[in-house]
Amino acid sequence: MDVKERVALVTGGSGGLGGVHCLSLAAAGFKVAVVAHTQLEKAKSIVEKIKMMGKPAMAIEMDVANMDEVEETIEKVEKTLGPVDVLVNNAATGIVRAATITKTKIQDWMGDLAVNLTGPFNTIKRCLPGMMERGWGRIINISSIAGTMGGAGQCSYATTKAGLIGLTKTVALEASRKGVTCNALVLGVMDAGAFHEVSPEFQERIIRSTAMRRAGTPEELSHVVVFLASEESSYITGEAIEISGGAGLFTF
Repeated sequence: MDVKERVALVTGGSGGLGGVHCLSLAAAGFKVAVVAHTQLEKAKSIVEKIKMMGKPAMAIEMDVANMDEVEETIEKVEKTLGPVDVLVNNAATGIVRAATITKTKIQDWMGDLAVNLTGPFNTIKRCLPGMMERGWGRIINISSIAGTMGGAGQCSYATTKAGLIGLTKTVALEASRKGVTCNALVLGVMDAGAFHEVSPEFQERIIRSTAMRRAGTPEELSHVVVFLASEESSYITGEAIEISGGAGLFTF
């Protein structure tokens, strides 16, 4: 892939999965903007690793739910690295909060909607016009099997991840004739981030629900992210690609 002039922006880039996405994209040749909301120091450490590869990168703080902040931050990225060619909407919240619908607090519901669904809308709204004007772009939205299968105790998280698939398909329809693809990755159990915040017993229970009987590695996911960011994925758009180790299969 000849991507040396391409710029990738990853929201939630300081997290366990987001950080690997940033490193994998840099290894493939992309310039990378590592975006974080509250963990800027972790984002800076990822940038240092990327620079050790000899690749351009920057760490920057941004609240994806704040459209004004999204505008200002991406403008800074463009001035430093160049126009955003690849957008990975990875930032998310609410995954480990366990509350039934009747016990879900309205502030938690609104907060998850703001980050998980309005956030990708904001970043896409800002980056898409430039991609379409240049005739090339890749948008990769990180969804979840909670959005396709539901999630007991995860009503707001599951709802936002389902909505993200609808947003993905709509963007694909509106942008495909301008050289821009938009796809969603539907994640199952990944051995990173929120998975480490639950008890070992619950981890084992989740793993046993997958056909492969194990969690996926961040690298296994990032390989797909890099492929979807490449020229080689040019005829794939509007897809919800499940990466779950067979979590949707009947297991016994």
